[in-house]
Amino acid sequence: MRPETPGPEETARNGGTRRLALPVAPNPEAVERLRLALEVPAAIARVLVSRGLANVADAKAFLSPDPSGLHDPFLLAGIPQAVEKLAATARSGGRVVVFGDYDCDGVGAVAILTTVLRRLGADARAFIPHRIHDGYGLKPAVMARALAEHEPDGLVTVDCGITAVDSVAEALDRGLYVIVTDHHLPPSALPQGGILIDPKLPGCTYPFKDLCGAGISWKLCEALLIATGEAAGIGPQKRLSWLASLAKIAALSTIADMVPLTGENRILASWGLAGLADPRSPGLTALLARSAISPGCPPSAREVAFRIAPRLNAAGRIDHAYRSLELLTTTDKSRADALAEEIELANTERRSMQARLVEVVLKRIAKTFSAERDGIVIEAGEVAEGWHRGILGIAASRVAAEVRRPVLLLSWDGEWVSGSGRTYGKTPLFERLAPVARRHARDFGGHEAALGLTLPASSYDAFREEAGRVFADGGDPEEWIEEIRIDSLLLASEVNRELVHSLQKFEPHGMQNPRPVFLLRGLTWDGAARSVGESGLRFTLRHESLRLDAVGWELAATPPEARRGTFDVAAQVSLDAYTGRPSISVLDLFPSSNPSLERATCS
Repeated sequence: MRPETPGPEETARNGGTRRLALPVAPNPEAVERLRLALEVPAAIARVLVSRGLANVADAKAFLSPDPSGLHDPFLLAGIPQAVEKLAATARSGGRVVVFGDYDCDGVGAVAILTTVLRRLGADARAFIPHRIHDGYGLKPAVMARALAEHEPDGLVTVDCGITAVDSVAEALDRGLYVIVTDHHLPPSALPQGGILIDPKLPGCTYPFKDLCGAGISWKLCEALLIATGEAAGIGPQKRLSWLASLAKIAALSTIADMVPLTGENRILASWGLAGLADPRSPGLTALLARSAISPGCPPSAREVAFRIAPRLNAAGRIDHAYRSLELLTTTDKSRADALAEEIELANTERRSMQARLVEVVLKRIAKTFSAERDGIVIEAGEVAEGWHRGILGIAASRVAAEVRRPVLLLSWDGEWVSGSGRTYGKTPLFERLAPVARRHARDFGGHEAALGLTLPASSYDAFREEAGRVFADGGDPEEWIEEIRIDSLLLASEVNRELVHSLQKFEPHGMQNPRPVFLLRGLTWDGAARSVGESGLRFTLRHESLRLDAVGWELAATPPEARRGTFDVAAQVSLDAYTGRPSISVLDLFPSSNPSLERATCS
């Protein structure tokens, strides 16, 4: 492979290469039409057009997400049949096991469905596998334990089950009805005889395909409340209140699971986040307090992703996710406070374990990793030495960010070695590793950016060598260049409070709806700056007579001589928490002499 060298529209920063991805100039007529119809600044209209929202109705729906925009849940294949089964169980007071996953999405899905089923009269029992002892999914042995423990009439999976062909067959043989709700890509061989709910199933015409597990659980509950709520004393107004309450949990799961924050996900997340300004639930109240969310304020998607979700996930990473489930469902304040404290301690332990493991891995590879040679990093260690399976995935993400390559971390467990991988940049980790993994691994699954596997310890060396060779031969430096995607050019004169206020309507941000990034051209910097944070600078940029407050959180390593000049600046716009004035957060800056920037023009 050839080494990475920055080109004319790239910068080398912090050991990696960044490049601008410039927008096509938007249609001036479409921009003006949106500006007038929506009464927004021209810069906002340009961003909307660049993101494919040139239609006025579509743009309005995006900027003002509303529950009325949700689809009829009965359009989701399998829901009518599932409602019939579950309603009959609820009427008779029958028992049903809700089998979920141990992450924030799975726990949220279990909490939503068990809460509604119990309110409708069913004896709903939650079962969540142990991450270390049981592993992911509806495995036959784990399912058998759940059925033996609870002796239910029916089994419902949430956030898993679409690949569980043998387990579903076994449950049906035992005389249970089985409802599988999942959002993962279905395999070619599907479970037979049960009711399958997954918008990605072949033949399912549901208009939105990207719901997470908790989102599908929420849709099933919406259908249940529509069909049977009246009989349980839940009329239309109460139903709306119930759904709003459940949307708070669905919002946390949706953001945590990193599904696209578009369509129904955007509506559910917006609705739920707004509701969390008044959580009411003792568990959510305690969780938000531990996450340092100000009372009476809705959390942002970023606060969910970096404060709330890690706490909900911590219990399942370190021990068992039942504590997080109980926190979401308890009605007892003192119990909620105790659970929040336990989860806080688990999260503190998780962070400490993660930091130690990342340090160990980086020290281990410091003398062996070569950016010119290596297309992937694969390392393994003993559980007793800190290689805990519950933290391998997030540790791999941190290491990948440091070395700018995909990373696979595994832990030894007797005759087996198991772990998780995370990609970097545009590398198709799952697709490229799959042929090697299937030759060596007992269990292997995941998606383009993340995966998990278990293989015999005796195969580890051969697997590592073969995978390293495949990634070295197949890698391309283009995969590892970090792109800064520009939504629109921006004039310095357009940075004002009206723009900041309008940008807030793009929340919640996440997958396929990142914070808008602008390119401001011809800004001068005299080199003066003061340090802020660990690696940031606070400074002033100028354009003619205008001054812009700026902060660059990764610019401290910029040599003093490189701080003076005229720059094209990739930045986000917000109110500065320190000054209270509109300011720009600089992602990177490029010499203004770059001719390749000429093709992006303001409308």
